[in-house]
Amino acid sequence: MSVARIERKEDRSKDGRAASTPDMEGQAYALIDALPWPCIVFQHEPDTTLTYNAAFRAEFPKRASITSRAAFEHTFEPAGAQGGARIYYAPDTRRWYRMESRELVLDGRADALFLINMSECIEVLRRHREQHEQLLSTSRMMSVGEMATTLAHELNQPLSAAINYLAGCEQLVSAEAQDSRLRQGIHLAKRQTERAAQIIGSIREFVRSREPHRQNLDARALIQDVIELLRLEAEQYQVLIVSTIAHDLPPIFADRVMIEQVLLNLIKNAIEAMRETPPARRRIQLTARVDYDGMVEIRVIDQGCGIDESGMQQLFTPMYTTKPDGLGIGLAICRSIIEYHEGRLFAEPNPENGQGAALVFTVPRGLMQ
Repeated sequence: MSVARIERKEDRSKDGRAASTPDMEGQAYALIDALPWPCIVFQHEPDTTLTYNAAFRAEFPKRASITSRAAFEHTFEPAGAQGGARIYYAPDTRRWYRMESRELVLDGRADALFLINMSECIEVLRRHREQHEQLLSTSRMMSVGEMATTLAHELNQPLSAAINYLAGCEQLVSAEAQDSRLRQGIHLAKRQTERAAQIIGSIREFVRSREPHRQNLDARALIQDVIELLRLEAEQYQVLIVSTIAHDLPPIFADRVMIEQVLLNLIKNAIEAMRETPPARRRIQLTARVDYDGMVEIRVIDQGCGIDESGMQQLFTPMYTTKPDGLGIGLAICRSIIEYHEGRLFAEPNPENGQGAALVFTVPRGLMQ
């Protein structure tokens, strides 16, 4: 172990405390070296590495040349917090660590930084969460499936009757050349009714047997395509949609049509949530990053009315809606789609200023080519 030698200056420091001696420092360093957890010690001013113990050398053999705390922490990726301590991911070891810092009583200020391997704990929590989410997913899919089957059964009959009536009207006016506008109107109404019947059938088919057709997709391009589809609607409601997706975002492994439907639904909900927001503040931001689970996380952040605690708990429940004309099935189906992709869909307050909400979903990263 490399130990920095600090010369003895006097028996007492300027504030009256007992100053450390070379013997005391040697004992402190010996104790640090005997600890079973990786530990590295940094001097405050200047920011330099004083020493690290044998456990650190065994855990991080490639980091023996680290010369400062700033350089050391730069090699980790923030991955959340636990019990007030930050969790970091180390790409070189592919493990997660909780970092805890303690100030040492030496001649000069120094910090001992302990790195506690949290990978096993995180893996256990992840498996527990996956099992819990799988149970919830099964329950939700049963609810959505029953609801879709009921809707399809109840709506198919009136839609079929409307199509038959419109077909009869179309035949009655087909001989009247002077009523071309009426004939055109009936024809268009018939087409839209047939399209509604196809949509109902598609929903029922999706719930019963649809499996995602997954492939590697450029998430940035996919998000931009969806924004273009909603551009006219956004302009109508004076909403600015901004995408801040990094060019180096990895591809996602997903069904294009399904993920487009999820994004369309989330963005349209965000537009509707800002009806009471002053036009100057009507802004939707789309961001994406790789989270600590290695999934691609996509966020749709609005400046709307927000969601209260009760709404957060019921938001994805089938038939729950805050819209006067809503059915409450959009977000439930979106969540089912994301869970088909082994991801998560959840809501949280706007992290920037607390105004509005963020709808967040995760999807797997693309497979290596």
